[in-house]
Amino acid sequence: MTIATRSGKGALCALAFLGFGIAAPTPNSPEAAENGVLIGPSGVEVLPSFRNKFPAADFNRPVTEPYWQTEIIGKADDSVKKTLDAMANASFIAFEPEFYQVLGISDYSQEKEVEPIFEFPPGPTWANRVVHDGSVYAPECNCLFVAELHPPKKGFSMQFLPWVWRTSLNGSTPVTEKVYPNPPLTIANGAHYFNGSVYWAQEGNYTTPGGIVRMNPITLQTEVVLNNFMGHRFNSPNDVVITKSGVAYFTDGYYGFANFNDTIKPELANGVYRWDMAAGRVRMVAGAGTGLFINPNGVALDATDDILYVTARGFTSADADGNRNIYKFSRSDEQGMLSPPQLLTYADAGFPDGVKVDANGRIYGGVAGAVDVWSKDGTLLGKIKVMADDTAVNMAWVGKWLYIFGRSRIYRVLLT
Repeated sequence: MTIATRSGKGALCALAFLGFGIAAPTPNSPEAAENGVLIGPSGVEVLPSFRNKFPAADFNRPVTEPYWQTEIIGKADDSVKKTLDAMANASFIAFEPEFYQVLGISDYSQEKEVEPIFEFPPGPTWANRVVHDGSVYAPECNCLFVAELHPPKKGFSMQFLPWVWRTSLNGSTPVTEKVYPNPPLTIANGAHYFNGSVYWAQEGNYTTPGGIVRMNPITLQTEVVLNNFMGHRFNSPNDVVITKSGVAYFTDGYYGFANFNDTIKPELANGVYRWDMAAGRVRMVAGAGTGLFINPNGVALDATDDILYVTARGFTSADADGNRNIYKFSRSDEQGMLSPPQLLTYADAGFPDGVKVDANGRIYGGVAGAVDVWSKDGTLLGKIKVMADDTAVNMAWVGKWLYIFGRSRIYRVLLT
């Protein structure tokens, strides 16, 4: 990815530094709008002419690959490859003018930095990838927490990890290290901060039922606060979000059994649960019984707690029939019901894993190669890129800073 610099010369060197050997044209040069893509020092703007008619006679892109890795089949003008290279090396890709409001710049000609701040060590040989999910900020420690998971290769099982990662923001630069909750979490995924505690959705394993765990962000002491539905084990709780009034929504999919080989056979349909934490009432409010979800995943609320967003993956990320959707529900605390779902968006690269909402109601989703940003109505505004070998998994806000947690690295970007 392009690491933006303050000088024009530095910006022109950034692409060459990454090994592509090309420099971004100046914004007003004729080649800036070649093939319908405007190229700036650290970002590009993709015009409708490029989006609507890809400039090659034959092409293809698997659903797991990002936009800029579209494969050109057969012959094509060299300028098409240069255009894709420019997109691959950008820090951001804009599709709509509103995206510049998000970034806090006027247009594609201004520089914008996406800063890598930490690189995770590689995963074990028995894992097919590393995932960092459940990103959450706790003001008591002025720090961020994120869980680590090692989805296994075929024939292996997910293994218990006693640590989570903590990024302290108390010094002049962020410091990231392993910390050890006590008792340890059992395959932790999503997390949410509420009333002085971090609440984790933990998947569980063969001997520990999954559920919701509360953690003190200072002492790291943990306590299981929910672990069953009427005596049934949950399947694999994945993510949790809590309203200001103390109503939690969490997703429960088949990941542990179907993908990670580390839990018992599911006893329940996968879906979304509502937990009134004060009254202790738990019930499913959306799920596979309605034909809506296959493996629900991330959850988020808007600033007013009136809208609930839920992502779904499908059976695998590579499945062309997979959900890869973000659904939008209106909610009512009085009745505890969700409105019929609206399909907000279908992701073009991978599936939206973690999902967050900003103060203006825009939705952010971690996908292959980037964080996608959508408007309230589901229009894709743009992509905040991560490095070429990385996938964005989840995010957390700290003031105007958006911290992005990838499989390989942590990034941050200052937004408006």
